[in-house]
Amino acid sequence: MRLRNDFTSETRELFTWNYECWWCGQNHWNAFHHIKGRSSSSPLNACPINNEVCHIGNGKLATFDVQTTLLKKTFEYLVKINYSITDDDKKFIKSNKQHYEKFLSKQTLRNI
Repeated sequence: MRLRNDFTSETRELFTWNYECWWCGQNHWNAFHHIKGRSSSSPLNACPINNEVCHIGNGKLATFDVQTTLLKKTFEYLVKINYSITDDDKKFIKSNKQHYEKFLSKQTLRNI
């Protein structure tokens, strides 16, 4: 599947075996949503989603709680597939610390 966005082919490959739209849970994702905007193309900022049904016009995606939920889901997914956190990912986590401190321990955040 070829998606149009700023994410690298390496990031797209990380989600090859994921079939679930992270908004509705159905097997119909066809795009990546930038959870925290297009300022970062870190895989931690990627959310597989159905563009027409779940993404376009969905203002709830911009709320703090939903962003935190999506960031957590992405983080947990990447940990599960043994993704190695890069320096860019660490910068992304630090710049979005208010979200990550909701689901990561203080010790984990210190180690990043």
